Amino acid sequence: MKIIVSMGDCNGIGLEVFYKCIIALNKNYQEFHGISISLSGNIDIIREYFDKAGYAAEFYGSNISIGTRTCPVIPIEAYSPVEFGRKSKAAGKLAIESIEAALGRTIAGEFDALVTMPISKETAKLAGFEFPGHTEMIADRCNVPHPNMILCSSNVRVSLATIHTALRNVPPMVTTDGLIGHIEEFAHTLSNDFNIAAPGIAVLGLNPHAGEDGAFGNEEIEILIPAIRESRNNGIAVDGPHPADGFFAHGIYKSYDGIIAMYHDQGLIPLKLLAGGAGVNFTAGLPIVRTSPDHGTAFNIAGKNLADENSTVEAVKLAIDIARARSS
Repeated sequence: MKIIVSMGDCNGIGLEVFYKCIIALNKNYQEFHGISISLSGNIDIIREYFDKAGYAAEFYGSNISIGTRTCPVIPIEAYSPVEFGRKSKAAGKLAIESIEAALGRTIAGEFDALVTMPISKETAKLAGFEFPGHTEMIADRCNVPHPNMILCSSNVRVSLATIHTALRNVPPMVTTDGLIGHIEEFAHTLSNDFNIAAPGIAVLGLNPHAGEDGAFGNEEIEILIPAIRESRNNGIAVDGPHPADGFFAHGIYKSYDGIIAMYHDQGLIPLKLLAGGAGVNFTAGLPIVRTSPDHGTAFNIAGKNLADENSTVEAVKLAIDIARARSS
């Protein structure tokens, strides 16, 4: 199996967690025997990053040797000097080209899965990036109009009804037909990508207390409940809407295979707390497998050897698991 990793912003922690991830995978040689992991990037920048960070690696030709593993480098021409913690247009351009190259080869079938290291939306925008984030760009290149962003840990999977948008835009974006389609796609993903037979799904409310029977908003009555009812009629085990605070605080989430949150922070704050630094972002509904760690560039600790690689390790593991599930 062949995995390709985009390098992310060269001034952030992306290459640090990549390096540490490879070291961690080397310790489990048997489990990852036969897994090829390539890196999309400029090899001179990768060498500069490793040298400045004090990481032991050997460079020869278009390959990097980290411990017992050799990682081929898929070359890109863009260059940006490594300046830990600095936001720059050149670093944004480099990150974008790395993603484009890795994504293009994955779509072409050269790789079984894509794992993306974090980019800075600010520097990417400086370099002309026209999308709110990775997820939207990858979906656009795959001709998928409505990507399904799922954040997950070992036993919690949260799907977002809306992704990177201002909170004021959320209510009009949540529709009955849209939610019915989202529930159906999420159930399909849980069954086919996560190998969960007859998955149980919970839908969170949009308003405080899930609207309290209309006291705090009518979206639950007019939009969410009809979508849940129709999905149940279609044979999907889904219920709700649940008040989000009590749902997580009282451990109700443990009874479900998947959770649909109405907006970004409603789902991702509890997920990241529960994941303990090992959460993974998976973009469902694509013709390719794409995962990423659940954190950002962390410019404030870049170059200090403080970044935790667990999320990247789990992102690689999940990419492998889903690619295997799809090929079986």
